[in-house]
Amino acid sequence: MLQSRNSRYLTATIVLGGILASFWGSRKGGSNQNNRTVKKRQNKLDRNLLTPANATFGIAWGVIYSGTAALIFHQASSRQLSNPRYARAQNWLRANYILGALFGYFFSRSDRTGRVGAALTTMSMLPAALGLHRALAIGQFTPPQPERTLQKSVSLYTGWLGAASAISLINLLQEAGYFTKKKAAVRISQYAIPTLATGAIAASRSLRDPYLLIPIAGALLGIAAKQQHSNKSVAQLSLTIAGTILADLLNNLGTNGKVIPVKAPST
Repeated sequence: MLQSRNSRYLTATIVLGGILASFWGSRKGGSNQNNRTVKKRQNKLDRNLLTPANATFGIAWGVIYSGTAALIFHQASSRQLSNPRYARAQNWLRANYILGALFGYFFSRSDRTGRVGAALTTMSMLPAALGLHRALAIGQFTPPQPERTLQKSVSLYTGWLGAASAISLINLLQEAGYFTKKKAAVRISQYAIPTLATGAIAASRSLRDPYLLIPIAGALLGIAAKQQHSNKSVAQLSLTIAGTILADLLNNLGTNGKVIPVKAPST
């Protein structure tokens, strides 16, 4: 029992440390905007038309981190030491937020190594998030409260990393010299946006988790807000597809989207 409790405390420490490191990296990377290197980095990021408005990131991560903090305190409580879902999630929680700390390190840098490292780390976090999602049996089993509500932070986290991975892929392609001209950037965005939406809807249905779609729709709305004056075709496409995703979300939150209580998966 004592060893199990210490293991849960270790997980909570790693997750909180990862959140703080990621926050520190984002603040450090976004500070000193008068620095020529930082401005150059921002210009390179802005040529990726899938990048949402800056405020989108703050809102998304603020909600995700708040929910995650509550979840890790819950999993560390004495009553949850026998919870098989939390037991399976320990290594996945640690892996995700060690990667989150690594992202913070890369993002704090303003050179090409930092940009490429941040993109690769983001993409590696998506399979780790899916592993965490499966370990918690989200969409497979209806847990009691408050675990049921706290799981939504993992759903939002996984969905947001789906959007972030698509953004990161285009960042890597542009770092390699592809789609750097405006017409090419618009063209790849017009292919990538519906592809992202289609993949998100398919994943949501496969995982039986409609909440995955919320951050995807949020990212698309952020793209529309950012591109509304400079690239109206991209903005309109993002807005239209965000509406389609929200319609699918509302539909799946009805009877078709409810998780039927079943026997908890074995450990």
